Amino acid sequence: MLGAIRDHIVCVVTLVMRNVGLNLQTLVAAFLLAAIQTIRIEGADMGPNELGIGGVGGVYLLAEPGKLTVQVWKQDLNRHDKQTNLRAILLSPDRKPVGEAVIVDDGLRNDDGPGHIKQIELETDVDQAGIYALSITVTNDRYGENIRWGFRTNCKRYLIETSRGHRDARHVEPIVLVSPDISADVCFAARPREITIDVEGLHGGGHPKLYDAAGSLVADLSSSAEGRASYTLPPGSRGIGPWRLHFPSGQAIVHIDGVTRWDSGEPLENLSLWSPTLDSWFPFHDLRWMLTPYSHVVHAMPGEQRQIELRIHNNGTSIDGFDLAFSEGSLPVELTDHRVELPPDEPRIVTATVSVPPDASVGDTLTTQVSVVSEKHGISTWSRLKVRVGKPDYAIDVPLTYRPYEHENEQFAYTPDYPNTGQLYFAPDNTPYVRVDDGIDRLGPTGWETVDTVDGERYRSVTTKVAFGGDGEICLLGRSPEGVAYLLSEDGGDTFQATPVPPRDTKRQQWDIEQFAGANNPPRLAPFVRATETGEYDPNNFWRHVNDLELFLPERIAGKVFIGDPILLSTQAIGISSHSGIPSALASQGDRVHIIWGEATDPDGHEPGVPAYVATYDRNKKSLLGEKAFVGFGPPANDVHNTPSIVIDSQGYLHTLTGTHGQPFAYARSVEPHTAHAGFTEPELVENDLRSTYIGFVCDSNDTLHLVFRTWKSDGEYHPEGYYANLAYKRKHRDRPWEPMKRLAVAPFTEYSIWYHRLTIDRNDRLFVSFDYWSTFWFYRVDHYGNSPGRGRAGGGGRRKTILSSDGGDSWKLLETNDL
Repeated sequence: MLGAIRDHIVCVVTLVMRNVGLNLQTLVAAFLLAAIQTIRIEGADMGPNELGIGGVGGVYLLAEPGKLTVQVWKQDLNRHDKQTNLRAILLSPDRKPVGEAVIVDDGLRNDDGPGHIKQIELETDVDQAGIYALSITVTNDRYGENIRWGFRTNCKRYLIETSRGHRDARHVEPIVLVSPDISADVCFAARPREITIDVEGLHGGGHPKLYDAAGSLVADLSSSAEGRASYTLPPGSRGIGPWRLHFPSGQAIVHIDGVTRWDSGEPLENLSLWSPTLDSWFPFHDLRWMLTPYSHVVHAMPGEQRQIELRIHNNGTSIDGFDLAFSEGSLPVELTDHRVELPPDEPRIVTATVSVPPDASVGDTLTTQVSVVSEKHGISTWSRLKVRVGKPDYAIDVPLTYRPYEHENEQFAYTPDYPNTGQLYFAPDNTPYVRVDDGIDRLGPTGWETVDTVDGERYRSVTTKVAFGGDGEICLLGRSPEGVAYLLSEDGGDTFQATPVPPRDTKRQQWDIEQFAGANNPPRLAPFVRATETGEYDPNNFWRHVNDLELFLPERIAGKVFIGDPILLSTQAIGISSHSGIPSALASQGDRVHIIWGEATDPDGHEPGVPAYVATYDRNKKSLLGEKAFVGFGPPANDVHNTPSIVIDSQGYLHTLTGTHGQPFAYARSVEPHTAHAGFTEPELVENDLRSTYIGFVCDSNDTLHLVFRTWKSDGEYHPEGYYANLAYKRKHRDRPWEPMKRLAVAPFTEYSIWYHRLTIDRNDRLFVSFDYWSTFWFYRVDHYGNSPGRGRAGGGGRRKTILSSDGGDSWKLLETNDL
C-alpha cells in the first residue's frame, strides 16, 4: 500500500514538474492538468496475462462519445543502470494533452533482472467521435530495449504504431512480442507487392501461421532450432481488411515488408501500424492526416475576421469523399467547401473564415470544431479552431519551452507570414531573400514573391545559402540534370545566368558558398568550395569521410562568368556538415579569401579531435600565402559533424571555432589581420562542459561574435530525468571573454533532437535564428503533416520559424514580415 502511494506521489510530482523552469504559469497549468484528469498508479493486476511489447511509439484510438480509459503498464528489464521513466500522454484529436503520467524507474540495478510491474490509468470524456492518440516515450531508452510495456483500453478500435527513436541507418521498426505464456496475433495491412516475413526469437510451442484478409490459412511458418522462421508472399491482390500472423506463444521479433521495413517511396512507408486483434482494427492508414492542422490559433479584434487554411488529405489508395461540418461553438465559422472528393494521395485546401463577434471582449478565447467524415469508411475526426481576442505580441521571454504537441501556434497564436522553408539572407540594400528549391523568395513592394532561377530549367539548390557579390549580385549554386552550376543575377533575382562548374565523377559531393556573416565583403563574385569524396566507406567509422577540398573563384569578364580552375586545398578534408548551424567555410575582405576546413586522420591514431586548418588565398597574387595553418582540434576525431567555422571582423582579424560533436567548441583568433599564416591564438573552450554541436556563427559591425548551437543538458531543470536538447546562444564582445550560454528553446521530449537551426545577420546588425524542431521519436514526427506529406513521405519537417533580436541578443521576438 505504501509503495502504491509512493508511486502515485512520484507520478503526480513528475507530471507537475515536467517543464520546470520555475515558471509560475507552467506550474499552474500543470496543476490544472492534474486536476481535470484521473491518474491512478495501481498494483500489478496487469502484465502477466496481457500482451507485452517492446519498443516505444504509441496507439491511435478511434474513440466514441463517452468515457475513454487507457491503462498502461511497464516493466523494467534492468539491462543497464540508467533511469527508464515511461511517459504516457493521451491526446484528443486536436492533439491537446488530456491526460499525462510517468511510470518511474523501479530503482533496481543492472543485472537485477526484470522488476515489478507498475501501471497508470488515464481517462477523459469524449464529447465528439474522433481519432485520439497515446504517446509512449522512455527516458534513456529511445529504442525501448530496456523495458516492456502494454496497455488495456475500453476503446474498441485502435492500432499500435511501433515507432522508436531514429537510427543512423535504414528505418526499421521490428514488432517485439514479449509474452511467451499467451498466444498473440499481429494484424497488418498487406501491401500488393512482394512481402517477406522474417521472425526470430520464437519461444516454442508451435509455428506461426499466416492468414489472409478472408481468414484463410496461407502459410505455416516452420521454425528452425534457433527460433527463426521466414516466408515470402508473391505479389498479388490482398483483399479487403487486415492479414493476421498468429503466434501460439507470444514471444517473437517480427519483420514484415511494408509494415516494419519499407522500400523507398512505397505508399505506406514509415507507417509502422499493426493491431493485436482483428476486432480492434480500423483503416487508419487511409485516414492518416485526414484533417490538418489538428488545431490552429489566431489573434483578432472584436468584429474582425480571419481565414484559416484547413487541409483535407486522402491517404488511401482509391477515391474518397469527405464531408465537412462545424460545431456550434463560441466562434462563428464559414467554410469554402462542405464536401471534397479526392483521388488517392491528394490534398485539398478548404478555407475556414472565422468571425469574432463585435461584443467579444479583449482577452476572450473563442473556439469551434470542424469535423470531417470519410465517405468510404464512415469514420470521422475533428480539428479545433481558436481565436484569442486582442492584438498579438510576439516578444518572447527565452527560452521557448516547447511542450508535446504545443509549439509556437498553440502557445503564441503565431503563424509565420513569410517564407519559412529556409533562412533569410540580406543583400547590400538589406532586401531579404530565402533560397527555395528551384529559385528564391524575395520581399518586394507588394510582398513576398517567388522567382525561378533560369526559365525552363530546374536548378535545385545544393546549399540553402544565398550569397552576394561585391556589386550586389545574387550568387547561388544549383543542380540540374547536367550537373552543378553557378547561378548569377545582376537584377535582384529577376533573371539568372547559369555557368556549369567543372564536374568530377563521384558519388558524394558537398558545397559551400560565401554568404554575408557580418563583416565579410567579397569585392567580386562570391567564392565557393567543393568537397568531393575520394575515400572508401568504412562501416566501423561511418562519420569519417575523406574528401578533396577545392576553392573556386568565379570572375565576370565581358559580361560572362568564368568559373576558373579549382584550387586544391586538401586531400584529407572531413567534409561539410550543413543541415544545422550551416557553418561558414569562407570569409573575404579585399582581395584575400580565407578558408577553414577539418581533416580526417588515421582511424587508428590518437588525435583528440578533427584538426581544423585555415588558409588565405590572395586574388592578386593568385596563390595561397603559405601552408595551411592549424587552429585547434574539434573532438571527437574523424567525425564530419565537426565542421569548423570562420568569420572576419571589421579590422580583418579571423575568428574560428572548431566543430565538435557533443563537446565544447574551441575558439581561436588570428594573430595578425587579413592572414591565417601568422598563426592563431591558443585555442580556448567557449565554455567548459558544454555538450555542443552545429555551429551558427556571425560577427556584427561592433566586432561582437554571436554563436547559436545545439547543446545537451541533463540538469533536471526542464526534464526531471534523461538528457534533452536546447537551442543555445552565446556571444563575445570584442576583447572580452565569452558570455555564459543562454537558452533560446527547450525540446518537449528527452533524448535526441535536432533544431535544424541557421543563424544569419542583416546589414543593420539584427540577428535572425531560423529553426525547425525535430524529435528522434518517429511517432511524434510522423503525426505531423510536414513539408512533404502523403503516402510514403511521412516524417517530414514543416514547423520552421524565425526569431529576431534587434539589440545584439539581449531580447528576442517571433519574426513578422513587418519587421523586415
